[in-house]
Amino acid sequence: MRASHLLLLTLLLSANASAEALRYIPPTPGRTVFNEVLRSELSAPLRLSKVGQYYAELIIEAPPGATAVALSAPLAVQLVLNFTRHDRVLHSRSVDVSFAPGERSKTLFWLDVPDTLPNRTNLELHVSLRETSQAQLVNAQLRLQLTRKLELAPILLR
Repeated sequence: MRASHLLLLTLLLSANASAEALRYIPPTPGRTVFNEVLRSELSAPLRLSKVGQYYAELIIEAPPGATAVALSAPLAVQLVLNFTRHDRVLHSRSVDVSFAPGERSKTLFWLDVPDTLPNRTNLELHVSLRETSQAQLVNAQLRLQLTRKLELAPILLR
């Protein structure tokens, strides 16, 4: 009876491992788990491997070939972010943010993993860029980053 249990367990583990191996997402270096330049629409794989807090940040940077960002007026951006798994929306955020001419980055929101989204699960992040003045984005590009908050281990007091 025990041999049949071991054989069944081995078969189940190998079947699960082969199913996960079909869609491999390489681990990201450091704490940043998502780092993409935004166009009008973006879909990319996402895997939150660690438990903790993550924050989304929108960064204005110079386009390729330019040395500096040239914004002469405030820039208003509206983003819609959908976190999905198997075409089912797990979490959705709509974010309105405006940049003054000297600002280069803004924190958009915080996520608690695994409370808001599951960890160690293959997800998809779908980002839609809405209502942005495209004339101002000729001189700049937008980068979306999702980063895990640095959490230090508590110091044990004697």
